[in-house]
Amino acid sequence: MLKTADNDQISQVGPGTPMGTYLRKFWMPVARSAAVRPGADPVRAKALGVPMVIYRLADGSLGCLDEQCPHRRASLALGFNSGSSLTCIYHGWEFGSGGRCVAVPTEPEQRRDRFREILPVNAHPVREAAGMIWVYLGDGDEPPFPDMDFMGLDEEQCQAVVGVTRCGWVQCLEGLVDTAHLGQLHKTQFPGQHQVAYEAAPSIIVRDRPYGMRIYADRPRPDGGHYYRVTEYIAPFWCFVPQNDERAAFCIVPIDDTHCLQWVIWYDKNDRLDPAKPLGRHVAPLTLHPDDFTADMRGKQRWGQDRDTLGRDHFSGLGNLFFEDLAVQESQGAIMDRENEHLGSSDVGVVRLRKILRDAATRAVAEVPVIFNRPGENDLKSVRGAAFESDGDDAEAALAVAGRGV
Repeated sequence: MLKTADNDQISQVGPGTPMGTYLRKFWMPVARSAAVRPGADPVRAKALGVPMVIYRLADGSLGCLDEQCPHRRASLALGFNSGSSLTCIYHGWEFGSGGRCVAVPTEPEQRRDRFREILPVNAHPVREAAGMIWVYLGDGDEPPFPDMDFMGLDEEQCQAVVGVTRCGWVQCLEGLVDTAHLGQLHKTQFPGQHQVAYEAAPSIIVRDRPYGMRIYADRPRPDGGHYYRVTEYIAPFWCFVPQNDERAAFCIVPIDDTHCLQWVIWYDKNDRLDPAKPLGRHVAPLTLHPDDFTADMRGKQRWGQDRDTLGRDHFSGLGNLFFEDLAVQESQGAIMDRENEHLGSSDVGVVRLRKILRDAATRAVAEVPVIFNRPGENDLKSVRGAAFESDGDDAEAALAVAGRGV
């Protein structure tokens, strides 16, 4: 359980909050690259309680601005992209590459240039990588950009989709580090189910890492040996979970206190993505609405659960691996009541996640060096989930023997 004040500390992400202060030290993806087209309408985005617009000029350059125009606070989402600038429709002010103000037609001609130079424009650093648009909402110098396992792959080997989840961001992260639920919630459709079924209550081992933590789930095999699943958490947003030949990374970005972006990055470093493969069969339906794959769940009773198959032909009654997670996460409430939960031995990863986040938020407010805030100092390229069988009784030694290629 977590006291209400501590729960608020990790759940509230707006400007000036402890967690919001911490999260502003990182780059975060907020939109798909394909959604922001050259010369097309600006795309609305929101992260950490900050409404933004993102636009791409005809030359491919990007801009990211607070949604409200710095002049009279009209929404720049109403503006038009001429290809060379984004123009606010209220008074015709224009913003070019990187959000720089390039025209203020309502000012006298003799003072326009000086006015533009001193105008405070809330533009945010913006970058593009792995099919996603990333922004940095912090102050001061930009932090190192994270170089993770899927970076540098082309669109045939890496695809990012995103869903808007109607709950606090931490409960989505908790679902990712909670590896024990795989043999229950996902028992109908989880790839490799015969291995997950070895043991319903796996031994969970948590090890701190320079970038976050590593979680081992140890399921003894009936004939001896072990089935190990290794989940990696890169603070603050990222989880790499085990798959088969394909790989998956997840990123949870808070929109505000009670909504978040849930990114699924599906990738294969050795082959083209194949929707017929185990993971691909679950990701492929998400690509029908890649800018919000939760659209298929909305307006349906119990998130579209099929009660006729529930507990019989289909354990959860929810037809997709990701929709199963989303349904239970949203069902926990807009912000989960952690003071009235009852944790068990399988929840050590969840407990450690909360400790990491609370410590980081406390240190951020105190303006002392924050753990995990310099991704450039950590080797993130080799971090990924792993699943393998071994005769070894030591999880870390077994992982070293299996190698990071698993």
